[in-house]
Amino acid sequence: MKTAELTELARSGSLENIGELITALTELFMKAGSQERSRVSPVFGDVVLRVLDRLDTPVREAMAARMCAETEAPRDLLKALARDAELAVARPVLEDGGLLTDEDLAEVAQEGIPVRHLEVMCERQGMKPVLSRVLAQKGDSGVLCALLGNETARITQDSFDLLLARSRKDEELQVALTRRQDLPEPVAAKLVPFLSKELAQQVREENANPVLAKAIAEQAAREVEIRMREIGGAKSKIDLLIEGAIAGTVPIDQAVVVFADKDRAFDLGKVLAGKVGWPENVVVPLLYRDDEHPLFVLARVAGVSDEAYVKVVRMRGKKMRLSSASASESSRKYGALTLEAARAEFIAMARKMKLPVEIAQG
Repeated sequence: MKTAELTELARSGSLENIGELITALTELFMKAGSQERSRVSPVFGDVVLRVLDRLDTPVREAMAARMCAETEAPRDLLKALARDAELAVARPVLEDGGLLTDEDLAEVAQEGIPVRHLEVMCERQGMKPVLSRVLAQKGDSGVLCALLGNETARITQDSFDLLLARSRKDEELQVALTRRQDLPEPVAAKLVPFLSKELAQQVREENANPVLAKAIAEQAAREVEIRMREIGGAKSKIDLLIEGAIAGTVPIDQAVVVFADKDRAFDLGKVLAGKVGWPENVVVPLLYRDDEHPLFVLARVAGVSDEAYVKVVRMRGKKMRLSSASASESSRKYGALTLEAARAEFIAMARKMKLPVEIAQG
């Protein structure tokens, strides 16, 4: 029977007869040998596509389940099933095990399909840039977060730039971006100004994304440079910086970097003392004490990041003539000290010296 005759037979029948006919044709197609399926695939696909919109959902579901991994399945039919409004129909051909390639799915997504279909695409392992780019263009916030959450998805810088632009007022999307280990440095630098103070601090503390942590540190350094020009060595402005760091209106890292770079140990000590609520005459001497561990504890509970503490290490190194190996070991030990452990040691030290136990909040 020719294609035209099959098509006419399908179109002229009732909905029930059409379903039975297509089901029977699908069964015959699946039972045929590989070479035969390859030969009749275009005919089979053409017939089904002509009546696909008349098939009941269960019939379309069954067809998608049978066709999704069939190597000789008509590609145009698979694409049509992927575009089906019913996710139960589309899912088998959208999922990782489906026969459609990332290029095929990018074409389908570009044409416009429901958001829930895009979310299924986001689960594909080893996703190619051709698909991740379209998802970045077409998806809503949920889709974009799902895309970024797929660690195997390959995302190019231009797609990251698009995701960055869409994250400007979307903190959930910003969080998803901070978790990408493949975040390009230029994108990381552009992301930093979007981040809230709390999110930036979290990135610094977790240190799980070195590229972004570096970008945050560099941004802080630029702000410090600007602040230094504003300060200009005037005592009143230095006091404002100290007060701002203690109160939390100025990031403590900025004050730490400024004073450490300028070898202003006394001013740095005043900041740490104010943050932890201890007398300055107790804290300042710790800056040049041989045993650096108490300073570790105070700096950590005060909120000094690993990157900013490197500046303190350099200040101590110049004054105490420490070797580069000693400086590296000091930075390593500080990085290994968790906030939880530091707080426990801080309380023990405070009780031993009969000093305030409650850490000042800024």
